[in-house]
Amino acid sequence: MILQEKYDLVDELFEILEQLVAIYTSLKVSNGDKQRVLAAGNLADLQMIAQQEEKIVAVITALEERRLALQGMIDSSHTSFNQLMSLLEEPRRSRGVTLSQKLRQLVKEMNIMQEANSIVLHNFLKLEKHKRNVLFKVSTVPEYGGNNSFGSNHSIFNKIV
Repeated sequence: MILQEKYDLVDELFEILEQLVAIYTSLKVSNGDKQRVLAAGNLADLQMIAQQEEKIVAVITALEERRLALQGMIDSSHTSFNQLMSLLEEPRRSRGVTLSQKLRQLVKEMNIMQEANSIVLHNFLKLEKHKRNVLFKVSTVPEYGGNNSFGSNHSIFNKIV
């Protein structure tokens, strides 16, 4: 059992979990935009999305640090969130378990989406590399001599000599 004075910390912990659920939900929605930008190859928009994601990651990191600190302040002998939830009475226990399940599911879905984005990005970069290689292999000045048609015996330069 948790002492009554620690329930304020538990409530703050739940608020952090709710914020994380909201952030991951918004990331999930914006990830569709990211996939469209990747598929279109729009590098400017991709850079803008990456900058926004960096800011969001900083917020998530701060919330996670606070969440871990709160868990330790509530009960340092129970290191996992599930162990901590087992100490709570209803309805807080149910609320904590529900938030935890939502957050885990969102993180799992985000991981799947990130893997898909990585594949799309890898293929996009491969295509861009191929385009660059094709562009730089095209010669604007014909080569004379050697095994090309300009250097063959049928060349006008060979008939003059």
